Amino acid sequence: MVKKIDFNKLFVSDLGWLKSRFHFSFAEYFDPQNMHFGALRVMNDDIVQPLSGFTTHPHKNMEIFSYVLDGELTHGDSMGNVETLQRGDVQYMSAGSGVFHSEMNNHPQKPLRFIQTWILPDENGLKPQYGSKKFVLEDRLNKWLHLLGDKNSNAHIRFNQDANVYVSELDAGRMLKVELDDNRQAYLKVMEGSIKIGDMEFAHGDAAEITGDAEILALKNSHVMLIEMSEES
Repeated sequence: MVKKIDFNKLFVSDLGWLKSRFHFSFAEYFDPQNMHFGALRVMNDDIVQPLSGFTTHPHKNMEIFSYVLDGELTHGDSMGNVETLQRGDVQYMSAGSGVFHSEMNNHPQKPLRFIQTWILPDENGLKPQYGSKKFVLEDRLNKWLHLLGDKNSNAHIRFNQDANVYVSELDAGRMLKVELDDNRQAYLKVMEGSIKIGDMEFAHGDAAEITGDAEILALKNSHVMLIEMSEES
């Protein structure tokens, strides 16, 4: 089964320096019927204007990762990590028992667009951690790139939840399979382009809740993220 989430119907937060679309209840948007999808608690499609961003703030007991689409994302945290990431790069932080961090667009001219995602951890009070990975287009072109996964997975980054995060850039006309085991589900985000699943079309920004196997057809050059997890999360 596939359920479409229309990008144009998502809650919009516009603070001037930041414009966000919230896939789930977050910040000033509260909807008790849209709090999470399995272990997926937050997915924000953020555009940050030049020389602005999220100044230092705290997090606790959440697995947080950011995937860059355009521009430059500069991360800094209370563990001493500082780095700048670009298109196709991912950074991950397990907030655990508590950490402070910032996410800034320090470029003087270019806006930053990234997908910020929060996953509920499988245990609270863990030791905070940070990780990142930089990729090239060939790593994800017309195939799934396994960005994050649980501690026993082969993902590039391991985190504290029974879930897996994949991305792919698809050339127009190419197809990819989504194969889900029993009692598993997935959330698909169309970050760029447009795709088709069965008879349903998904445009830039749209998302899909998926149970059971599915096949993605890129209607034009497209960039997608898939988060696979237990239905019981």
